[in-house]
Amino acid sequence: MGIHHTYKAQAGERANKKQNKQYEKERRSRNRKILRQQQEQGKLKDSYVVPDGVTLTLDMITDPKRNGKI
Repeated sequence: MGIHHTYKAQAGERANKKQNKQYEKERRSRNRKILRQQQEQGKLKDSYVVPDGVTLTLDMITDPKRNGKI
């Protein structure tokens, strides 16, 4: 029995292996996306945005007692 007799017989096995590889790649991609979103949300919580109608002054930026609060 040569290789040409077993090639077609193993087609399903090769297809499953290829599909599993694709699923694994998609799973890793989704995990990276979730981690990136969580990091972005963490950065947004750490930052402070001055509300509209409030003038940003040097005292607001440099006063350590304010801790970013207006």
